[in-house]
Amino acid sequence: MIVITGGSGFIGSTLANTLVDEEILIVDTFSNNFQHQLLNNSGNVRLINLSNCKEVLQFYKNNIKYFYHLGANSSTDQSNLSETVNLNIFWSQYFWDFCVNNEIPFVYASSAATYGDGSNGFSDTMTIDQLKNIKINGLYGWSKMYFDIFALNQASKKFAPPKWYGLKFFNVYGANEIHKGTQSSVIHPFLKQLIEYKKVYLFKSYVKNIQNGEQKRDFVSVNFCIEFIEKLLNLNSDNGIYNVGTGSPKTFIEFSKDIMNAAGIDGLIEYIDMPEKLKSHYQYFTKSENKKSSKIHKEMNKFHYKKDLNNILETLMKSYDDE
Repeated sequence: MIVITGGSGFIGSTLANTLVDEEILIVDTFSNNFQHQLLNNSGNVRLINLSNCKEVLQFYKNNIKYFYHLGANSSTDQSNLSETVNLNIFWSQYFWDFCVNNEIPFVYASSAATYGDGSNGFSDTMTIDQLKNIKINGLYGWSKMYFDIFALNQASKKFAPPKWYGLKFFNVYGANEIHKGTQSSVIHPFLKQLIEYKKVYLFKSYVKNIQNGEQKRDFVSVNFCIEFIEKLLNLNSDNGIYNVGTGSPKTFIEFSKDIMNAAGIDGLIEYIDMPEKLKSHYQYFTKSENKKSSKIHKEMNKFHYKKDLNNILETLMKSYDDE
C-alpha cells in the first residue's frame, strides 16, 4: 500500500496515475471538485479526507510500504499564518512522526522557494545554520524551510524514518494543474494566450542588470519529477534533501518560444507590469545544483525534454477543447 498526501493535486495525482498496480490511499482536503478528475488513470484508490486520516492511517500502518507527503497549501501569495502552519508544518510533522514510529520510508515535497532570491546559492547540501541565513519572503517558502530544518534536526537526533527524502522541486509544469488557477505554472497562461491572442505576456524586469524576459527559471516537467523519485528510490540513495530540477535554466523568452514551437503557433512576446504583491518575493533566477543527485541524473539521461513538452501541450490543448 502507498500513501500519497495531496494525491488529488498536481504532482500527487501524476504520481498516483503512474502507480496503477498499487493500492493507494489518497489523503487530501479535496477543496476543488475538479481534482477528482485528475485521478482518471489510477486503479485501486481510496480517497481519505485529511481531517479523518489519523484513524485510517493507524488502521493500515502495517501495510504501508511508502509514504509520499506531497500535500500543502502551495499558494505563493498565501497570507493566513494559522492555515499555513496547520497545513504545511503541523501535518508535515505529524506524518514524519507517524513514519518514524512505524518505520515507513518517507518522501516529502519541499520547494526551491526555500532558496529565497538565490543570493546564497541553490545547494541541497547546506547545513542548518546555512539554511537559517537565507532570507525568505512569503509564508509558503518560510513554511517549507521550517520543515526542512525540522527534518534535518530530527535526523541528527536519530529520530527519522528508515529512508527519508526531502525534494526541493524547482519550477514544475505539467498537465494536471489546471485546478490551481493563477497558481499554476506559466505553461497554462502562455498556451491560452497563444491560442487566443497569438501573444505571450511576460512580466517586465525590475532589476537593472536583467532585461525584460531574461529572467531565468529552472523549468522542470512534472514527468521528470516523477521519474526522479522513481530513480531516487531504486538507487537506495542516501537519506536527506535533494534538489529536483534540470540544472539548465531557461529565460522566459526561451521557454515561451519552446512552447510556441511545440504548439505549432507563431506568436509575439509582449511585456506587462508585474503585480505589486509579487515583487517582494519574485525569483529572477533559479538553477538546481545537481552535484548531490548526479547519479540519479545519469540514470535519467534518456529523458527527452522536447518530446515530453509536446506530449504535455497536446494533453492541455485537448483538455481546452473539452471545456
